[in-house]
Amino acid sequence: MLLHLLWPLLLSWSHLFAPALSLTGKEVLQKMHQKYKGKFNPYFTFDQTAVLYKSSTDSTVQVWHEAIAFPGKLTIKFDDFAAGNGAIYAQDSQYVFKDHTLQNRRRRIHEVLVLGFDVYHQPVDRTVAQLQEAGIDLSKVLETTWNNRKVYVVGVTSLEEKASHFIIDREKLWLLQSVRQDGERQSVVDLNGYKNVQGNWIATDLTFFQDNRKTLHEVYYNMKFPKTLPAEIFTVAGFKTSRW
Repeated sequence: MLLHLLWPLLLSWSHLFAPALSLTGKEVLQKMHQKYKGKFNPYFTFDQTAVLYKSSTDSTVQVWHEAIAFPGKLTIKFDDFAAGNGAIYAQDSQYVFKDHTLQNRRRRIHEVLVLGFDVYHQPVDRTVAQLQEAGIDLSKVLETTWNNRKVYVVGVTSLEEKASHFIIDREKLWLLQSVRQDGERQSVVDLNGYKNVQGNWIATDLTFFQDNRKTLHEVYYNMKFPKTLPAEIFTVAGFKTSRW
């Protein structure tokens, strides 16, 4: 009889001791979106020192010029604007140019652009669709400590798992690492050097790895946030004459 009387009280207490339900990847993206929605400028230009590594002892240094219109539009000019070499990312596709001529176009989700910037500018469902197309399982989320930071790892249930995923700082809710797994091949981008530039939090130091080999190191400078950018600089037809 006593147990019968206490049972409703025990049920009401049980939720206090139940383990917290894990977040989904979509919920992590919602947290990111809500924290910075409306707090980033929609246009961004910068220059970067790009160190390209053929090996650990053989590298070349270039200067790249980049312009972004959020969400989803990025134009890169390699070295001199007039040389006509670079790339455009738009409409979830990559366009590569040499000597002002389009060399190839392919469908390509730019995960760093999506998770580093677009997530704060576009509906969460749009970001979810892009990351699912990129092969990231948003049902898997690991809450752990990584490089002395509390993080969300989305796309795997263990850091030893070989699958595409990304790592988000749990406090700052910004991207720390993006991993693309294609069979046994793995591409990794580490984002560091976050700086508050005119009210915009920007990762200014990026390192790229292919199968554990460093291939590219980018350092941003001359960062600006213009009121607008010409739409044509993000088009194939406008690439040749684009300047900013």
